[in-house]
Amino acid sequence: MKLAQEYAELIAVKAVQYLAQNPEALGGFLAHAGVGPADLKTAISSPEFLAGTLDYMMMDESVLVDFAQSMELSPQDIVKARLCFPGADGEFVCAP
Repeated sequence: MKLAQEYAELIAVKAVQYLAQNPEALGGFLAHAGVGPADLKTAISSPEFLAGTLDYMMMDESVLVDFAQSMELSPQDIVKARLCFPGADGEFVCAP
């Protein structure tokens, strides 16, 4: 099943919000992304930043699973959303 690009973007934005609300995950994410807390509001408009957010989540299975459950999605749905952004390795699965 292909995801709509807008839905993939929504998942990624929700991922940023999830990380921002989870202090134990936020520190590692900010270090990985190379941004500070004040930069999140502007960075969230960048497709590359959103892609990096999903990449970070996929590096930590416990964060990935918890986020997916909070969105009532499977972890595979998060992976599919990542494939809709620049720099993805794998088959492009996004619908326009």
